[in-house]
Amino acid sequence: MENRLKVPLITEIQRFCLQDGPGFRTTIFLKGCPLHCPWCHNPETQSPKKEFYYYSDKCTNCGRCVDVCPTGASTMRTGADNKPVLELDRTKCIACMKCVDACLAGARSEVGQDMSIEAIVKEAVADRPFFKNSGGGVTISGGDPLFFPEFTLELAKRLKDERIHVAIETSCFQKWDKIRPLLDYVDLFLVDIKSLNPEKHKAVIGWPLEPILENIKKLVVSKANVRIHLPIIPDFNDSDDDFEAYGNFLSQFADRLVGVDILPYHVYGEGKYRFLARDDTYKYKDVKQIPGKYLMPLAKGLKRAHIKDLTVGGLVGMGGDKGTKSKERR
Repeated sequence: MENRLKVPLITEIQRFCLQDGPGFRTTIFLKGCPLHCPWCHNPETQSPKKEFYYYSDKCTNCGRCVDVCPTGASTMRTGADNKPVLELDRTKCIACMKCVDACLAGARSEVGQDMSIEAIVKEAVADRPFFKNSGGGVTISGGDPLFFPEFTLELAKRLKDERIHVAIETSCFQKWDKIRPLLDYVDLFLVDIKSLNPEKHKAVIGWPLEPILENIKKLVVSKANVRIHLPIIPDFNDSDDDFEAYGNFLSQFADRLVGVDILPYHVYGEGKYRFLARDDTYKYKDVKQIPGKYLMPLAKGLKRAHIKDLTVGGLVGMGGDKGTKSKERR
């Protein structure tokens, strides 16, 4: 299976996560996503290809990266004080990572690691004692796990073989026949809804909204455990009309959803755009974080819609969510 299975790059395996499902979670971040959310706080997971962070404040302008670069992406020029200054042209970069290996100052770090599925499972299984004591497990995230449906299915199968609770974080943008096989192996689907306005969703996110909503409905009808994430973005989906649309849509599933998490916009990922040289394209760098109190109208509206487990901020309590008991293999 391993020889035929396309294994995506891994940006990080993060332990002791508390906002990616019940209990202590080990979250596996896959590199690659079909959507183009301009506020994304994990920009390193958007492209499925290798990249590198460049930390200019650590660079000593030693020129070692220039010596090993095969394409001229890294060059040296003479600065105003007659000292050498590094210049980086990422359009010439072929992601060979020779510069990362050559840098002694730690000014560059590789984004996207090659790992076998066996190595990924081994990393996750090592945290089993923490899962057992907290009601936790593994969350497959990204990027978007459904961007790699065959790999995600195989990884979920192997984790279930180890009797580990499995959750996936996804936008649900995928063909249903790619999602349906996961129903036997995924204990919890954490699904983002970015907007319920089809025109705005297509214009800003880059893909149609309707397939996402249809997949959510099919998950619920299939009696999957679904928890909805509502990331609230200033001037995108934070109006009274947006809040009303969320309440109306989710009220039809209120008694069948595990819960809903209202997630205020934050700026934690802003530095990543600079390190990836995308700072000029990041449109949200001057946008302020949303205090939770400004989301109370949405929270009250969802309470009126009889959502049974609602949070602002997404902190899931220890011991597991109601309705997310780990499935046995069928």
